[in-house]
Amino acid sequence: MKAAMKFLLEFNPPIEAKNEFERSPVLQKKVMEAMEKMKPEAAWFTLRRGFFVFEANTTEELTRKTAVFFHLFKTDPIISPAISMEEFGKVVGFLGEEAQKF
Repeated sequence: MKAAMKFLLEFNPPIEAKNEFERSPVLQKKVMEAMEKMKPEAAWFTLRRGFFVFEANTTEELTRKTAVFFHLFKTDPIISPAISMEEFGKVVGFLGEEAQKF
């Protein structure tokens, strides 16, 4: 079975959306439900930003897990592939092989 791809999601909501989130128990509940659905392996927060590492097997799953950040926070999150330390060595090797072709 192929391992799921890991992603890093970073979001930085506009101040108005952040303030609305802080005041609204309903919005807070929706975000907590979305986080439960996302099942992040790790999460970090600052006063302005949030970061999640999570898995997705398909583009549909990726979209469903991240849609809340587009809509509830009125922001465009940055979603990037996340590579573990174990995989990093392999990736560097592949990059070296591909670079030789150019």
